[in-house]
Amino acid sequence: MDLSEQSLHGLIELVYDAAEHPERWRAVYERLQQALPVKSIHMLALDKRNGTLSYSDGANLPVEGELAYMQRYQAMDPRVPIVLAKPALTWTHFPQDLPAQMQALPLYQDFLLPYDRAFGSACVLVDTPEASVVFATLSGAAEGPLQGPALAFLDRLLPHLARACRISVRNFVYSTQALVGHLLVNRLRQPVILAGTGGEVVHMNPAAQELLRSVDLVQVEDGRLRLPEPHQQELLRRCAELEQGLKAAGRQAQETPAEAEFRSLRITAPGREDALYAFYSLLSPHGAMGAFGLRPVMMLLFYHPASAPTTDANLLHAVFGLTPAEARIATLLAEGMSLKQIAELQGTRHDTVRKQLRSIYEKTATNRQPELVRLLLHLPHRAVRQ
Repeated sequence: MDLSEQSLHGLIELVYDAAEHPERWRAVYERLQQALPVKSIHMLALDKRNGTLSYSDGANLPVEGELAYMQRYQAMDPRVPIVLAKPALTWTHFPQDLPAQMQALPLYQDFLLPYDRAFGSACVLVDTPEASVVFATLSGAAEGPLQGPALAFLDRLLPHLARACRISVRNFVYSTQALVGHLLVNRLRQPVILAGTGGEVVHMNPAAQELLRSVDLVQVEDGRLRLPEPHQQELLRRCAELEQGLKAAGRQAQETPAEAEFRSLRITAPGREDALYAFYSLLSPHGAMGAFGLRPVMMLLFYHPASAPTTDANLLHAVFGLTPAEARIATLLAEGMSLKQIAELQGTRHDTVRKQLRSIYEKTATNRQPELVRLLLHLPHRAVRQ
């Protein structure tokens, strides 16, 4: 932490430098996160003309958390309207400024608490006819709410942040050339391909490009995704069903993010022993805040057994909605421990662990331990679930 005058003046210089060179905003966020007693810095922008999330970046933001938020939790976030309703440069502190009952919402219990981001402070920096730019800090149990000298430090910096955003407001409005969702998946370590429901490829992250060079079970030809038959037709059929379901349900489906889940497809070829696993979900423009464009797209995450998978709690929470306790049990099972050993390790009763395991089965659509473990071992390194 560094709240000195020297630190403040250094940040002000960085902020105006970023106004002229947008690629340098990341340096501002990282320096701020180091200077303040907070866990993360987040800057986002909402494009008013298109009704989309047009910018999202920061420091120490788990990328799987950003994606999970856009896909699953943003529609139920009570903080956003409260922040946007206040005048520019006016703080809203969470959860202090929320009604007590709002802390019982899934956003807090299933998302912010597991990611240790329960405390936050946010304000509108710029509000123009084109966009609203919001600045936020996020903190966990160790840091606590933003207050005292740290808040005073930020209060002195805010006018400069606002002025820099006004100067470069064009960088915070919607652009099909710099979609927020594309930038996020580029930061994921596992291969991700975004495609239209007819198979036309919209975007590939660097990991997917590397996968195409090393695995021939998935290819892109003439701008379209190609899988061995019958998997190609099966995937397109399933995608068409998801799109029809979205259209049939209309706006209600778009406002219920939890409805769209990641499904799996095991891809093989005759005479081959290896297999490629695809996990896919339909992203609706409204449900993902327009971060992936203005039309529905399929997000496909690929896993090939040649790479060693790693199971982590964030992945299990994002994909299946497991609680931290359930994620720990699932992880220990994948490592070969028995229920009795897990109960002894955690100092809990065997019946308690069995009850939690039943909940894990229900959330992962599995029925037996071998089936659950096999699923865990075939997951990509990191993934998200809507």
